[in-house]
Amino acid sequence: MATATQTRSAHVPQYRFEKKPQPAPTKQAPVQEPLVNGTEYEPENKPLSQEHAQGWAPFDLKTVLIPSSAGMGTTKRYYQRRTMFQYAALYCFGLWCFWNLESAVLRASALGLLFPGARLLAVGTLPALAALLVTLVGIPVTLFVWFAMGGVLFPLLLWLGSAALAGLMARGLNAASGLGLWDWAGSFWAATCVILVTWAVWTSSSINACGRSIQQQRNAWLPSKVGQMLAAADNAPAPGDRELDLDTLRFVQHMIERGLTKHDDLSYHDVIDQFRTGAVRYQLYGVVDCLGLYLTHYAPGFHGYAAEACRNCIEKSLHKRIMSYWKWERLTGKFTTDYDPINYDNIMVTGYLAVAIGLYASATGDRRYEEKGALNFHIADGVHFKRSFGDLADAMYDNMATNDYCLYPCEPNWTYSLCNLISMTGLIISSRLLGNDYAEKIKPRFERALEDEMTEPDGRILPIRSELTGLTIPGLSGTLSDCINAMNLTAYLPHIGARVWAIIRNEHITYDNPEHRLDVQDLRGADKMDPGNYKGGVGALRAFVAGCAAEFGDEQVRRDALHQLDTEYFPVEETASGARYNKGLSATTQVVALMARLGRYQDLANATLHGPAPQAMEGPLLSNCAFPQVLVAKAYSHDGQSLDLVVYNGRAAGPQDLTFSRLVPGAQYSLGLESGETLVADANGEATVSVHLDGRTQLLITQV
Repeated sequence: MATATQTRSAHVPQYRFEKKPQPAPTKQAPVQEPLVNGTEYEPENKPLSQEHAQGWAPFDLKTVLIPSSAGMGTTKRYYQRRTMFQYAALYCFGLWCFWNLESAVLRASALGLLFPGARLLAVGTLPALAALLVTLVGIPVTLFVWFAMGGVLFPLLLWLGSAALAGLMARGLNAASGLGLWDWAGSFWAATCVILVTWAVWTSSSINACGRSIQQQRNAWLPSKVGQMLAAADNAPAPGDRELDLDTLRFVQHMIERGLTKHDDLSYHDVIDQFRTGAVRYQLYGVVDCLGLYLTHYAPGFHGYAAEACRNCIEKSLHKRIMSYWKWERLTGKFTTDYDPINYDNIMVTGYLAVAIGLYASATGDRRYEEKGALNFHIADGVHFKRSFGDLADAMYDNMATNDYCLYPCEPNWTYSLCNLISMTGLIISSRLLGNDYAEKIKPRFERALEDEMTEPDGRILPIRSELTGLTIPGLSGTLSDCINAMNLTAYLPHIGARVWAIIRNEHITYDNPEHRLDVQDLRGADKMDPGNYKGGVGALRAFVAGCAAEFGDEQVRRDALHQLDTEYFPVEETASGARYNKGLSATTQVVALMARLGRYQDLANATLHGPAPQAMEGPLLSNCAFPQVLVAKAYSHDGQSLDLVVYNGRAAGPQDLTFSRLVPGAQYSLGLESGETLVADANGEATVSVHLDGRTQLLITQV
């Protein structure tokens, strides 16, 4: 079958292994779904502001149903069948050679095609049996390394290395004693491999059959449950009505402190590895994401140290210490020295970085990263790649438009759904800021691929799939991954996000206990670990539950999950500077917890789709103040001419200098204080004033 040629200007056509896309249906009024209480749900968002349209797109409640095609994708089935045919060919060829060749060396080597180390059993000596034991132990180790960093080289080395070793041992056996191989080893491995493959196929079929049964059960209640959740969601405050309390500001302070550390200072980070979920890059991107939400919803009229922390993290993430992992992944996963970090694969950088830059640029209006060569990726000594925000968007679209799965890999050969969900968020922001149509063009194919190739029959999104084989790793999906998936779906596929959250809310979050306290039940292995530092325990899951509850407007679950996080699992500690954090919680999950503290209904979607209201990006701007002496709880312009500002003293009470810009040159402004103080803008539209801070201090900067 031919593969269609792609161009960025053309709509995405049919791809290999996919059904031909159907024409888009004529737009009709959304169908109203009856709820269980007899009322009707109008699938439109509750208005958050008269001045600035916000919210995710309304959707027909019938679209939350799990499609019958879930888990039945033609692309993954093609690669799975190809893998089976390839193995069957090796199996038959290996057995034929073992039974028909004369050379003991070739016979032993051929048997190894069936299974790593199989040939060692045929040799039959004590050293060979010891080598077989080492090989069997090495199988899960090398498979883990392949999974962890995409290094397909390592299982290949084990397989081929055991073959070479068996050949040498077989030659030595013949030369020393003239004894032959153990012929029964061929029958043993032939039967063993058939049994293992049959068991794997049977287990997969049983899981899918069970999933289809669960699909029917869930589809019976999903529309009404989602309708109830949306109708009961607690609205976010209208833009301009928000203000952070001092307690939450102290958590923001800790994140800003992390963001302002020097490029060689990782003291605020968990430094474990740069390949998996504990990698420092995620901790850096997370700082920008949190502060992007803070600036968008609470303080679009403030840049200062918050914007500086965002820029510092973006540029810090490009350094060799953070990016050198890609050299090794390309070498061991693709056998190439082309270390370009964005052109092929590596969506775990391209997508996450695009979201961070997009949220920052949207909240501040700073477009510096759109300039050619603004992002200098340092992969190894003397190996640099200069790219821009636009290059990230181009790479994400090109990879999605040409990959058979649409979703494309992080590590070489491994495709993660979460990284692709985040990448789609980056595409949406890039379309809004850069004016491209990538998100709109790829969205239909992406949705189809997500549902068919990366969703299980029971409706849960599969975390991972091997691009090479079409196979997955069982047991990784769970409530934790479902929460972060649902949060990141709201901007462009809200009906799927709502489906995932409804399943979590209906089946896993309960208050059914004598104390009427929140409990998360039916957890899987991955739910019982903090993904940022790999430490066991169910406490970190509370941060993800709280973050997802915030995005879907479930204030009770958000508050209760954060309360348990702070009081039962990871007690809040205060640093010498007054900043607060959860002791023992990983730096990565601290990000999710802060997003839960800051977030309200549809906040992540609104920051992605809309950004701050236009008038909030005009008028006076608090451009500079001392950190942490001044903490900004609110900075918002309601009319594009004045600034509603609330600040706290971060240290001892006393006078602090506040610098404002975007003022009318030469104009006089009132501070809105009882003392009647004013300031006068210079020729550049800037002015600095000293204000005494003692607790909550509100200023209203208006032109006199």
